[in-house]
Amino acid sequence: MDLFERLQGVKVLLVEDDQWVRDSLRRYFANENCALMVVETGEDALEIVKGNDCDIIITDYRLPGMDGLEFLKRAQKINTKVKKILLTAYMNEAVISEAFRLGVHEFIEKPFAIEDLEEVLARILEKKIVVNGLGTA
Repeated sequence: MDLFERLQGVKVLLVEDDQWVRDSLRRYFANENCALMVVETGEDALEIVKGNDCDIIITDYRLPGMDGLEFLKRAQKINTKVKKILLTAYMNEAVISEAFRLGVHEFIEKPFAIEDLEEVLARILEKKIVVNGLGTA
C-alpha cells in the first residue's frame, strides 16, 4: 500500500517557522490527497493539539518563542499517544538526549529531501501498526 494511502485519515501537524518548508510540504501533501495542518510556532501548535487529536507531530527544533522540544513536552501532556518527529539542523548530543527523554520517535536532519520524510513517516506508521496490534497495512 502506498504511503499516502496509509496516511489517509491520519492527522499530521507540521510546526515549522520556515514559510518555504511549510508551503512546500502543505502542497506536497495536498497533491497526494492528504491533509497536513501547518503552523509557525509552538504556541500555535499547542492550540491545534488542544483542539485536535493529532496522530503525528513533525516539529522543527528551532522555533520562535518556545523551541520544538519544549513544545513536544507540553504536547505530550495533552496527547500521550502522539508520534513525534524532530526536524533539526542542530543534531548534537544534548538535543538528541533531550529528544529521546521526551519520547521523540524519529529525527530528520536538515537539510532534508522529501524521501527522508517519506521514509520516516513509513517507519512511524509501521510502529503504530505494531504497537496497536492492527496487523499489517
